[in-house]
Amino acid sequence: MKNKRLLLYLLALMMLVALVACTNNTSTGSIDQGQTDLEEKDQQGQGLEAEADLESPVEISYGIMTGPTAVGSINLLEKSKAGQSKFILKETITGTPDEIVANLIKGDLDMAVVPANLAAVLFNKTEGKIKLLASNNLGVLSILEVGNEVKSIEDLRGKTILSAGKNATPDIILNYILTKNGLVQDKDYQVEFKTEATEVVKDLEAGLGTIAILPEPMASILLTKNPDARLAIDLNEQWAKLNDSPQFTGVLVARSEFLEDFDTEGFLKEYEASINEAKGNVEGTANLLEKYNIFKAPIAKKSIPNMNLAYMDKEELQAAMDNYLSILFEAQEKFIGGKQVSEEFYYLGK
Repeated sequence: MKNKRLLLYLLALMMLVALVACTNNTSTGSIDQGQTDLEEKDQQGQGLEAEADLESPVEISYGIMTGPTAVGSINLLEKSKAGQSKFILKETITGTPDEIVANLIKGDLDMAVVPANLAAVLFNKTEGKIKLLASNNLGVLSILEVGNEVKSIEDLRGKTILSAGKNATPDIILNYILTKNGLVQDKDYQVEFKTEATEVVKDLEAGLGTIAILPEPMASILLTKNPDARLAIDLNEQWAKLNDSPQFTGVLVARSEFLEDFDTEGFLKEYEASINEAKGNVEGTANLLEKYNIFKAPIAKKSIPNMNLAYMDKEELQAAMDNYLSILFEAQEKFIGGKQVSEEFYYLGK
């Protein structure tokens, strides 16, 4: 009997030990599993954070000028402020290129839309620290007349033409086209230079001249104000008779250093879409131009169709721009910075 009780006691003790061991194993397994679950969740969280970082909008210090060069960017600027872009544009809007030039050189601006010849000047003066990304718009110059005498280039013989700025783009383009058509400045026709295009318009309105070369939107302003004014000669058409590639008015440039870790292709897609929207939604774009104090909506609505908005990039832009800059270089070397640009001037993809 005594031995039997001892046997039962030992059996109960063994069962208790087994039960404790089983419980410990289960608890340890649960702890290990819990730790694994936490680690997996932490890794998932880190992955989501990394993904969010990749998708966060990139901030760009962006310069534009009042006038035609602003039109291609205005829809992108508005989408950026509405959170509908992958990029946050911190804009600087100025009436002259001086501030934009200084800020690009100092690194205070990352990108800007500037006159085409100025892009070449910046590239040459900074020894390649500025790159050309895309076009904004092509030629915007026309010969306007208050009257009805001028219907061809030959009709300019013996006439005086008002123009803004000696050796500025209008002067160079006018001289190039008329020389190719057999008219020599100061011999076959005269040019009376004014400080800026607004002065040209005022003089025409005051009867101090009847013929002028004007860019958009000043051409549209004159046509709106003066019922006797008309577009006499489209200089884009005249240029096209002499060249297979176009004139350029405004182009998009960026600091080369900024582009090193930047989604350039992504930005160019949005920039091209902005230009296309300006062409397709003239009224909406005109309202935005007034909202950002670039020019009044009625004038913008009239002039946008004449601003020759066009997107080009990479090899297509390089071929056309090389030809345009060569013509400017032959006319006035310093107009593009004293020398021809190299291939490094162009963004050709990464």
